[in-house]
Amino acid sequence: MTEKGIRDYFEQTMAADATITPKQRAILQASLDLFAEQGFDHTSTSDIATRAGVAEGTVYRRYKTKNAIREAVVAPIIDNIVPSMAADFSEAELHQSFATLEDFFQAIFSDRLAFVTDNAKELKVVFEMIFFNADSRSALMKRVGPLVVNQIGTVFTDLKQRQLIVDWPNDLIIQTMLSMLVGYFARLVMGFPDTDITRETDFIVMALTKTFTPSAD
Repeated sequence: MTEKGIRDYFEQTMAADATITPKQRAILQASLDLFAEQGFDHTSTSDIATRAGVAEGTVYRRYKTKNAIREAVVAPIIDNIVPSMAADFSEAELHQSFATLEDFFQAIFSDRLAFVTDNAKELKVVFEMIFFNADSRSALMKRVGPLVVNQIGTVFTDLKQRQLIVDWPNDLIIQTMLSMLVGYFARLVMGFPDTDITRETDFIVMALTKTFTPSAD
């Protein structure tokens, strides 16, 4: 079965929100689709109105600017959808005892890389908005962190008992790990040139392993 993506969850979130009218729902869904398909800068309010099946004046009455539309689109994604999906690690990956710390980070990175690549266009909409906004980035990290701790805390306990990972508080490990992963994933979805995922996966896993391996003394 194919895992649901950000668009699917966004549609469900809009449908479940009783404060949003059907026209607003259509506008926001159309906006996410168009921003993901052709980019924010290349999407006009006329495009949004046509895709949503409403008059352009209706779009302006609901949202005064295109930035206001993007903010309304991105807010539920940052608040609920991305944090939940980012922490939704494969149960098959987590329910095992990792022989080495490198094996653990390889599994974690590969699992979330699949999520990022499957939702790259939608994530680009989010990253374009928060890339230069420290408050938004911080809010996203604070939402994701506790969810990840809940998901993989038992794995950390196992790794610590076998002295394969530093004996730091789990939330500090997560914060440091997420900073490295989110930075790379942002680079990936923003389409930076000369990206070589296979080679860079090795670099990221190596960096994580070196950072969290206990010192010999």
